[in-house]
Amino acid sequence: MNDQDLGRTVEVEAQSVVTVRLDENPSTGYRWSVETTEGLEMVGDSFEKAGDAMGTGGVRVLQFCASEKGPHRLSIRKWRDWEGESSIIERFYATIVVK
Repeated sequence: MNDQDLGRTVEVEAQSVVTVRLDENPSTGYRWSVETTEGLEMVGDSFEKAGDAMGTGGVRVLQFCASEKGPHRLSIRKWRDWEGESSIIERFYATIVVK
């Protein structure tokens, strides 16, 4: 999944790994952080740099195991955690239906 899947409902098989890839530039201080997973277990969090230059952005890769059957809301925010809720500049959310 990526930013094009914002608001979508996606069906997956039980025990599948759902991968979300979102653009991020940590040098700005803004990072993606999981708000809610409702029945999804987070199993991975990594960053893939787009280049070698200082300050270069890339992609935050978040992975979740879909273990519980049923619909689950996944919500992720881009923010500066030390500045609190008022610093949220973007949100990603989707519904994951585990079969």
